[in-house]
Amino acid sequence: MKTYYTISEIGKILGLTSDTIRFYEKKGLVHPSINPNNKYRMYTMMNVLELLDVIYYRHLGVPVSDIYSLSLTSQPSDIMELIDKKEEETKRRIYYETQLLKKIEHIKSTFHKIESNENVCSIQYFNESMILCEGKEHIDFFAHDIQYMSQDQFVLGAFYVHYTVDSNGLNQQRTFVLMETSVVQEMNMSIEKDASFIPLQKCIYLAVKMNQGKISFEDVKPMLEFAKKEKYEITGDCLVREIPITFYKDFDHYYAEIFLPIKS
Repeated sequence: MKTYYTISEIGKILGLTSDTIRFYEKKGLVHPSINPNNKYRMYTMMNVLELLDVIYYRHLGVPVSDIYSLSLTSQPSDIMELIDKKEEETKRRIYYETQLLKKIEHIKSTFHKIESNENVCSIQYFNESMILCEGKEHIDFFAHDIQYMSQDQFVLGAFYVHYTVDSNGLNQQRTFVLMETSVVQEMNMSIEKDASFIPLQKCIYLAVKMNQGKISFEDVKPMLEFAKKEKYEITGDCLVREIPITFYKDFDHYYAEIFLPIKS
């Protein structure tokens, strides 16, 4: 076994660039010997262990300056405090990524069903959701409310429009951003005391491609016919989840999930 390694050899072993290793050395996190003959750095297995420690803490998201401070104290209590904090952050990040993956899969599934004309009326539950912000029109969000939303809420939330519906047509009531209550709780997001919620509801469900970012009474008619055929009594509300497949400004590629709550 070799006693000493060059910086390029160490870099190859650990997957680090020479510049990165030199940076960690400059920050006092790795301490190679210097060859007195040629002034080249000489790295031992102890230096490898030093770098493995740095890699571990960097993967936890610990700043280099904090790693240096921890290396000076080497107190288990300080390390465990850090580990506890990073454990919670990691759990939250994993849950966030899991929810993001679910959203991606849901959007893909909805898109493929609509494009292949497979989607038909069915019975689904609208999960209890917290209202993150609301207004009469979409522009209300960009003018005021949306600035108070966090990035997590914006990414994991969804745009909905509330209509009333009867045999004569659709009437838009309000627009809002919702997030399922279970996601809010799992993400440990703060819930205001006066927060409003849309309750769990059994609904007639249909997904459609929107016309220039709008739905029409014609989109809802099959659901009303389904309700009549199956003898369901609707509440008169209609919740429409808007799904822009490309970008919010691309109204040619908007899809919608329509929920018609039914009475028990």
